[in-house]
Amino acid sequence: MKQNSSDKRMGPGGFGRPVWFVAAWFVLALATIAAIAANERWRLLSELDDESAALHRLASQRAGQHDAHMTALSAVALAGGESGFDLFLDVANALRRFYPRIEAVDLVPVDEDGKGVTTRAAPDAAVDAAIRAAVQATDGSLVLGPMPGGVPGHYLLVKRSPNSDAAIYGLGLEIDAQGLLESDRDFWQTASASQSLVFPDGALLIGDEIVGPPAFERTLGSASQPLVLRTAVTQHMAALFPMSKIVPALIVMSVLFLAGLALWQQWAGRMQAERAAKLSARETRLAHASRVNSLGEMASGIAHELTQPLTAILTQAQAGRRLLGKGDTQAVASVLDELVAQARRGADILSHLRQWIRPPRGETGMTDLNAAIGGVEALLAPEARKRSVKLKLDLADEALAVRADRTELEQVIFNLVRNAFEALEETQDGQVSVTSRREAGLAILDVYDNGPGVDEALAGQVFEPFVTGKEQGTGLGLSLSQRIVERINGEIELLPSQGGARFQVRLPLASQRHEIKHDDGRVSA
Repeated sequence: MKQNSSDKRMGPGGFGRPVWFVAAWFVLALATIAAIAANERWRLLSELDDESAALHRLASQRAGQHDAHMTALSAVALAGGESGFDLFLDVANALRRFYPRIEAVDLVPVDEDGKGVTTRAAPDAAVDAAIRAAVQATDGSLVLGPMPGGVPGHYLLVKRSPNSDAAIYGLGLEIDAQGLLESDRDFWQTASASQSLVFPDGALLIGDEIVGPPAFERTLGSASQPLVLRTAVTQHMAALFPMSKIVPALIVMSVLFLAGLALWQQWAGRMQAERAAKLSARETRLAHASRVNSLGEMASGIAHELTQPLTAILTQAQAGRRLLGKGDTQAVASVLDELVAQARRGADILSHLRQWIRPPRGETGMTDLNAAIGGVEALLAPEARKRSVKLKLDLADEALAVRADRTELEQVIFNLVRNAFEALEETQDGQVSVTSRREAGLAILDVYDNGPGVDEALAGQVFEPFVTGKEQGTGLGLSLSQRIVERINGEIELLPSQGGARFQVRLPLASQRHEIKHDDGRVSA
């Protein structure tokens, strides 16, 4: 009997469960330590990025000051000539006192027989030669280069004076690059932080040679001194795994783990009992919601589609009343014709909406895509003028025969163009373009506008029922259009566009042996 009791403790309810608890605690402990290390690494890199950006701005400002110094010194040199060398030296020495990173200022005559001046104890022939060579090679821009003789951490900045091909002098500044990076921030005083400045060609000017890709690399914001600032930070184990944070975190995690186990045991039993009841209730609600949604979708679709012909009927009726008041009976006849056409259109829409729940019984006829586009243009031309929108057509020269119902095809085109009109409500010089063409056995229809385009969050759902980006929209227009296009074996798609929205409809071309019936009663093959 004792042996049997021991075997039960070894099962899932005995020693097996404590082993599972320990394994779970160990995994959570590792995750906690990893999270702390990741957070410390992120904090360290974020601090490096912030400090480096601040240092970059400071170094860029200091480098930009050199351009102004060069301009001022050039003006002094030209104004005084050789007789003004004393004034030039006074200004140059004053700059050196205010800006200690400027080690020396040299005014070198382009003509070697001419006279120049320098703040150095004695002229440096190598420096003079480098300045003359830079003046002869420049196109007017300041010339940046290393110091002759390989002075570490120093570079030479040269400007011709005057800045033309008839330059008299070459003006040179010897600059200590360390002065560009001077900072009182504590971050740069730590041993883990490293920084360097390199020439545009990649040669190291000053600082540490950073191994591997630097964490921060950016060119100074100075056109004359495009030096590249590189910074990095060494991620030591002690910095990534601070025991002062890991130990308290493990203690808190352990307490929460034990409390969570107790709560989980209570919750698991209760949830298992409730799950079966909820599943049954959910199935009942889903069945009811499906029926309600189907009814709502149909009702909203009817309201959405019938609004257009009913609005047209109301507008024409009001116009007819005004014409009767004026006694213009001839014009009233055309208004009545339009009322009849819109009433028939409403009846057609009701017929087509019924096809949502049952397939068409008869075979569709042949129609010309260009003719359908022309019918929609005539219908929407007044609205385009009212909205100050330019409706532009670019149709294929030949008829594009497709096997489709004319009213359904016009409904698709109408929905796309009308949506484009509504998208242009807040756009100046709005334009809607409708094009058609033949391509690889297909009739291609493109409708695009120069409006704000479709929101990226809705782009993948525009053809789903009730999905709309308009405040008063029902979200059924494009859904109905997709049903119609797919019913005639076509495709409708929202294409990427640089500006505005672009919808494309692709329909299979019908055989040219079939007859096409036109609006004027003509029948063509």
